[in-house]
Amino acid sequence: MELSQPWALWLLILLPVSFFMMAASDRFIRQTQRVFLLPASPSRLWRCRSRMISGGLTLLSLIIALSGPQFWALLKDDPSHRLKLAVGIDVSKSMLAEDVLLDDPSTDPSAVVNRLNAASLFALRLFEEMDGGQASLFFFARNGIEVVAPTRDQGFLRYMVQHTRLAELTESGSDLKRAMATGAGLLGDHSQNVGAVILLSDGEDTENSLAELTSQAEQMNKDRLPVYTIGIGQPEEVYIPIRRPGATGIEGFYTDSTGRHLQTRLQAANLQMTASNSGGRYFALSDTEPRQLARSLLTLIPHSAELPIGGSRSRGL
Repeated sequence: MELSQPWALWLLILLPVSFFMMAASDRFIRQTQRVFLLPASPSRLWRCRSRMISGGLTLLSLIIALSGPQFWALLKDDPSHRLKLAVGIDVSKSMLAEDVLLDDPSTDPSAVVNRLNAASLFALRLFEEMDGGQASLFFFARNGIEVVAPTRDQGFLRYMVQHTRLAELTESGSDLKRAMATGAGLLGDHSQNVGAVILLSDGEDTENSLAELTSQAEQMNKDRLPVYTIGIGQPEEVYIPIRRPGATGIEGFYTDSTGRHLQTRLQAANLQMTASNSGGRYFALSDTEPRQLARSLLTLIPHSAELPIGGSRSRGL
């Protein structure tokens, strides 16, 4: 059970106050009866106690209603209600590349279509499609930034995705190993849940060797934390444009320390290896409409949890 307005529980302090006032009223009535020499009546005493009990219960019910209790009915044999996801969005500079096409009817035509916004859109659709499970959110580049701890409040997750200015958080470098570790840390103890990490990235890793990535992915497999990777971008190299807030056009392209223009492409091999060795699966965002991919993923993860570790999770839908 969760409370949407827990502050209302402070009103419980009114209960003893109300009982005191009702008891004082009862004493006043009895004193008045003695002054006028009215005989004490057992039925009158019971009526007074009934008023006190009913008044207290009414006030208690009102306070509980104001606190907004939410009861989650979990289906024992349905693993989809035990989902516990850690969703990570890559915020490295390469995610600013504009080599994606979004097949989403609700996309704002005036919005910049780059890898970062495509990742945000998919995360938004994923949280919209979740029903009853828990999810958390983090950003990563060279480091992992925990944004939202595991929660069933999908509305808050959607708010954070929609209103965080991710373009202002981008930094050079990307560490997929650190991203996996950040996701595992957010999930914590998932023995009673179906835990999984979802990484939305172009697959570039500037900090680790292939052997280090493989080792971390295999450790995730041992911990029963599969990593599902969503590849964003195209395999052909492109430049990374510079856009200033409020500007309508491109002001130039990012360069390295020698002045050469930086180029980036989708590193699908890194993401495929990470997914395969962790017991998850790789998807390319360009192949499927974001909402449909989100639905497929939310169907796949709970059922994959029932398969042997390292088993047939890599098969197609």
